[in-house]
Amino acid sequence: MFLNLIIMNTVKIHLKQCSKSAMELENNKLKIITDRPIEKGGEGNGILGGKYLLTGIGGCYSSNLFAAAQSRDIEIKGLTIDISATLSDDFPKRFSQVELNVAYDFCSDESMFNKLMVIAEKACIAVNTVKNGLTLVVNKI
Repeated sequence: MFLNLIIMNTVKIHLKQCSKSAMELENNKLKIITDRPIEKGGEGNGILGGKYLLTGIGGCYSSNLFAAAQSRDIEIKGLTIDISATLSDDFPKRFSQVELNVAYDFCSDESMFNKLMVIAEKACIAVNTVKNGLTLVVNKI
């Protein structure tokens, strides 16, 4: 079974500074700002980058869950995902565990929901990246 998935070789975004401590991503009409909290020297104009990482995981996962459900003519309403991340005790600081708790108000085929969850997890680029690691390269251009 194939999900409606567009395979790309590269995904790119562009961030630009919008204040002394904040960066902005402009995506069509939507502007997303990441900033440090005031108590950590930021201006509090956006959420922490780490929270955006968790948002990306939850958004990618739910997108794949919806696609798996739709391809099977299963309707889901009121989907919620509570995401919690544990910070490491050691340095450098990182998330040592991320947990997704998935709930819904209605599913037209509740017996399939657990299978849909597994399909979504296996298809999600963000989940696969976190689970399997990646190579990060930082360049000055």
